[in-house]
Amino acid sequence: MNVSRPPGTARERIGFRQGSEFSALSPVVASRLSQIGSVRLYGPNEFIYLQDDAADHLYFVRSGHVRLSYLLEDGSAVLFAILPPGDSFGELGVFAGGTHHDMATTVGTSSVFRVPAAELRDLDAQGGEMALALGRTVARRYRSYIALTRSLGLKTLNGRLSQALLRLCDDLGSTVPFEGRQVPMVGAFVTQSDLGMMARGARSNVNRALKSWERSGWIAVRDRAILIVNRPRLEALWLEEGL
Repeated sequence: MNVSRPPGTARERIGFRQGSEFSALSPVVASRLSQIGSVRLYGPNEFIYLQDDAADHLYFVRSGHVRLSYLLEDGSAVLFAILPPGDSFGELGVFAGGTHHDMATTVGTSSVFRVPAAELRDLDAQGGEMALALGRTVARRYRSYIALTRSLGLKTLNGRLSQALLRLCDDLGSTVPFEGRQVPMVGAFVTQSDLGMMARGARSNVNRALKSWERSGWIAVRDRAILIVNRPRLEALWLEEGL
């Protein structure tokens, strides 16, 4: 699958995530953004772009989820983010005017709003709003790279895994009711293999750690979704290592 659809209104087609850098765009710029972009539908586990591809588009997740990862020199991949609808990606290459420094793949069937980078530069001549939003997004992404690098330096899988799980919770922003309160949740679309790629651990070891945490009452598993029941205890796993 890889189907393009014509553009529509900014609010309908892009659906910026609340509080994101792009949600502050003026109605004029947001409307113009929708006119120069288009929607593309992807099947499960399809590549949207590869590392070192030309950064000729800025992307927004419209439905589904998108994995962002990068290849190390030894050929192994590190997964550093799974994006929900409304999030943008591909900003760094567009901002720098070069190539993508990561690769983007779909989790399940997903639709993506694509905006040509060349048109963005013309749009930005109208007041600099896009450059400001891009710059702030790149800065946020850079901070997440630093956090990832530090977490990957932790000695134990428990420390790395707890950090990855909590970072995912914060990025996805989903909560569900559990025993009379709302708790953060990582949906079933995030697999144990995904968590292993984020925490540098084998799937079998990730599975054992999660089962141990579930027995301890730190997490709960409902229909393969992971509910964070005791966040302070999970935080302690990596704080004890001095992160």
